[in-house]
Amino acid sequence: MQDNRPRFVFNCQKCGQCCEKDWKIKIFFDDLEKWIRDGTIYRILSNLVVIEDDNITTIQLERKDHRCTMYDSERKECLIYNNRPIICNAYPLKWDGKSYLIRDEECSGLNKGVMTQESLESIRNSAKREHIEEERTSTTLQIIQAILLRDIIKKSEAELNKLSEQEREKIREIFRKDRPEQNV
Repeated sequence: MQDNRPRFVFNCQKCGQCCEKDWKIKIFFDDLEKWIRDGTIYRILSNLVVIEDDNITTIQLERKDHRCTMYDSERKECLIYNNRPIICNAYPLKWDGKSYLIRDEECSGLNKGVMTQESLESIRNSAKREHIEEERTSTTLQIIQAILLRDIIKKSEAELNKLSEQEREKIREIFRKDRPEQNV
């Protein structure tokens, strides 16, 4: 007789363990688009940071003391639970393009209770979306970053060209004070 129960069983315990764990909560374009549509972006914008790690640029939810800034530790709840990022919807599952992996073996919701087929499909879909969005966002974000940097450099050069020689000398002096060991 074949066992039809899912091998992966997860029921969120709302314990906050994942929110207080030191892991990267990457934000993808789909997350940003959803938050812009529903207005969550105004609540979360100040908590988004750009991180460059190993020449890969990502947008992430800021962490303070290893805790997600969207987590209220006193009330033990996510402040944006109904609009949480794709990566949080997929937690603790991950898709590597070939198979599903457990991202956090210590998650207290693993192997707890019964998981419906609908819940299993939902978390699997989120894990696959995370994988697809991570690739899409990381490649596009690098291009956007390069375009914005080039634009900032062009505008800075244009403004510097408008300065008189005396004003430029004042700026050089400021840089010399900030960096005495270097000649500007």
